[in-house]
Amino acid sequence: MKRKLLLFLLDVLATIIAGVAALFIRFGFDFVEMDKYNESIYFYVIIAAVVYVLNGNYKIVWRYANQKDFLIIFRGTLFSYLLTVMFFHFYRSFVLPRSVGMITFLGSFMFILTGRLLYQFFVQTSKNHTRKFLIVGTENMAVSLAEDIEKNKVGEIVAFVDDDKSKIGRTIMGKKVYGPISKIGELSKVIDFDELIIAIPGITSNKVNQIVDLVDLSKVKVKIIPSFEEILSEKVKIDDIRNISLEDIIGRKPIDVNLQEIGEYLKDKVVLVTGAGGSIGSELCRQIVIQKPRSLILLGRGENSIYEISEELNEKYADVEIFRAIGDVENREWMEKIFEKFKPDIVFHAAAHKHVPLMEENPYEAIRVNVFGTINLADISCKFNVEKFVFISTDKAVNPTSFMGLSKRIAELYILSKKCSTRFSIVRFGNVIGSRGSVLWKFKKQIEQGKPVTITHPDMRRYFMSIPEAVSLVLESTILNGNLFVLDMGEQIPIEEIARKLGKILGKDNIEIVYTGIRRGEKLYEELFYPYEVANRTKHPKIFSVKYDKPFNEDEIKKNSLEILENLKGFNFEKACEYARKLVPEFKFRGGIE
Repeated sequence: MKRKLLLFLLDVLATIIAGVAALFIRFGFDFVEMDKYNESIYFYVIIAAVVYVLNGNYKIVWRYANQKDFLIIFRGTLFSYLLTVMFFHFYRSFVLPRSVGMITFLGSFMFILTGRLLYQFFVQTSKNHTRKFLIVGTENMAVSLAEDIEKNKVGEIVAFVDDDKSKIGRTIMGKKVYGPISKIGELSKVIDFDELIIAIPGITSNKVNQIVDLVDLSKVKVKIIPSFEEILSEKVKIDDIRNISLEDIIGRKPIDVNLQEIGEYLKDKVVLVTGAGGSIGSELCRQIVIQKPRSLILLGRGENSIYEISEELNEKYADVEIFRAIGDVENREWMEKIFEKFKPDIVFHAAAHKHVPLMEENPYEAIRVNVFGTINLADISCKFNVEKFVFISTDKAVNPTSFMGLSKRIAELYILSKKCSTRFSIVRFGNVIGSRGSVLWKFKKQIEQGKPVTITHPDMRRYFMSIPEAVSLVLESTILNGNLFVLDMGEQIPIEEIARKLGKILGKDNIEIVYTGIRRGEKLYEELFYPYEVANRTKHPKIFSVKYDKPFNEDEIKKNSLEILENLKGFNFEKACEYARKLVPEFKFRGGIE
């Protein structure tokens, strides 16, 4: 309130100065002539003062003002001038030369605008600018965060916001609690803050989405505290908070998994993860190592990614033996040597080529790695009596229209055909947010560079879940009975909606969308089940166990897969597709677009 009153008084002073300057410009130092119009200037100032308030000059947080906000000043000074002219026209006891009125109008606008610009300049360039935090939440985590901010002199807590009616209007640490949360947009007009921290443990993504929609992300940074699982404590510090991400607003609800039972299963086991440097593989390693396996083998083809994940894990979990193995899963001889050396109890097979358009251009590689790599690992697991083998699949394996989808479906069929002491299972799910090669990275780059976001079709939809969520459910599946599991992905989300939400996070509300046309092998929407598959709920609400009534022959799959590979090697796509349809009749070459 004090800040608004000060601004109002400064604006009135600026208008008085503009009026006096106008008289000097018009009459020079003829004070006798100037004195005739003093009362007219007073009336101008009174009219202007009323207009400034009604115009909304003091509802704007001027630290973040932009061109639209400065136009509000122009509108206020212009209306002041026009109303003054009308007043003198109808009330002829006072007069004001037209030139004096015009100069007062222009001068008041320039003085007020200059004051605002100088304020903005000094605030933004000040090295000692104090960060001002608005904290959403009033529970223990929010309070401990506020205490840490004040203790370390990181910035100033300006207020708290909460939905709890019993706390609204009261104070915490001397700072007022406002509410409800839905009024944050109105609050931003009266309270000066540059960072908003969401400090509500277990908050739903829908609620986060609502909060994000209430603030202008080009002016205010929105951050969030980690989950209980991430910090394993009710104490949270300023270093724990992170920027808002797409996972926070995508619309997925928090999930619970049976960590105790998963931990008991993995404890003291030798676990091997293929594709350990990839998005899913690395997260599998992060979540597995917490459960204290006897040892963890990181198998991958890319030395840099394996090095990075091993360094990360060794730094945090020095008490777990971690081994690094570089190799291609299609190299059967080398895979056998690795299994012989480490004798894994459990194998998580996440290694795969997954980029659809790239694999359409290189179908030989898709079949070589995704199919024969899986065949090798499954056979070797039987040979070395691996206890459990988990294959990571994709929704693109259902009614495939791409070679990547085809390769994953054939790999699924082979896993389902295996009969030995090893317990095989498949986990099928849709897109994960932030995986390597994801279209979201392209969107992010385009938005940051101010370029149009390219989407292939306005009706394109996909399933999405976060990488940690998907991996948690993969681990949960290891303690369930069944051999084909499908994760509950919720509703498919339009790709355009995802792009616009990403733009919102990056402070770009009105991104331009350009449609480029569907690419080869691409679908408008994904599917999770075949018509002949029957989905049954398991004891976990997010995991389906799938029953199927089709027999799968191991030798037949190998034979036809070899024919597909040989024909692709010779670029004989039509012949390769003939053999492919013997295994997967639903396969449509290049999306059915010949």
